[in-house]
Amino acid sequence: MVRIPLAKTDIGIYEVAAVSRVMESGRLAFGPELEQFERDFAEYHGVPGAVMINSGTSALMISLLALGVGEGDEVIMPALTFVGTVNAILATGATPVLVDVRDETANIDITSLKHAISEKTKAFIPVHLYGLPARMKDILEVAEGGRFKVIEDACEAIGAIEGGLKVGAIGDAGVFGFYPNKVLTTGEGGMIISNDETFLSVCRSAINQGRSNQDLISFPSYSLRGSELGAAIGRVQLASLEQRALERQKIAEVYLKAVSTIPRLGVFETNTSRSWFTFPVILPKGIDRDEVMLKLTEMGIESANYFPAIHTQRRYRNCVKVSGSLHVSENLAKRVLCLPFWPGVEDHVSEILDSVSLFL
Repeated sequence: MVRIPLAKTDIGIYEVAAVSRVMESGRLAFGPELEQFERDFAEYHGVPGAVMINSGTSALMISLLALGVGEGDEVIMPALTFVGTVNAILATGATPVLVDVRDETANIDITSLKHAISEKTKAFIPVHLYGLPARMKDILEVAEGGRFKVIEDACEAIGAIEGGLKVGAIGDAGVFGFYPNKVLTTGEGGMIISNDETFLSVCRSAINQGRSNQDLISFPSYSLRGSELGAAIGRVQLASLEQRALERQKIAEVYLKAVSTIPRLGVFETNTSRSWFTFPVILPKGIDRDEVMLKLTEMGIESANYFPAIHTQRRYRNCVKVSGSLHVSENLAKRVLCLPFWPGVEDHVSEILDSVSLFL
């Protein structure tokens, strides 16, 4: 029986009221809630526009297609990430090229990125994993002023800041996911943002069967629209985002203080403006992470292995290209353990870490 879950959806009476308002209006699609949520989200990130979509994975796929990525192209991405990143690339017909990550952040390694570039390279997808910002200044320098397109996968990092800018608003496009375990949720959903309004027009048409701005679309379009109900929830969530981010920062500080007393337990870089989507710890070498997860489950504590390295998963072995050594990705994929993280979990931090310590 689960006593301490991995995550809890942060939903309250205001979200419930927003959903009721939409239901009572009878306008369940293409309504004012979605339009306003897009405007508010764009304003929050300091960009001219945003397009709501049905998921973060769809947001990646549509962004790639809108930027001209397709069959015969290569897209460079980190080997350590959620499968949505690689699935989006494969859906375009392009080849995912996997590169290693940095020990300190689990984000894309710049040297590995440079070495992976070929005559077929069309785009990079840096992932702001665990809410930690990737080194966007260095990535944009490698992109050579637009020679290669840069799509930020910020699905886990809403509100994080890199170089004075919110992540997602730095590259050619930024994508977000709003699954229930995220800092901002709409139930299901996602968002595409950009400083390029023509690109956004292409995306908007592409997620609605190409029924608007048809002349802009040169690839198959889909029905991937965001929902009016989800947008209503998203508006409430966005309005309270800064407050909830501060609450999560305080929870993280409780965790970090407690972890500092456990010498064998590691954490990622802390001197950065991150979004606390989850709380990952790094187990010592030689410890069986999956066995620790099993033992914690028996004690009623949920945990997760975010994420298995992409190239080690059977379904992707024959459809990705590996560039160089992926040693760091492989190492972290075996040692990272994500612990329960949600408002109120601070009361359980001592128990959680004491339980983890039993198996170190």
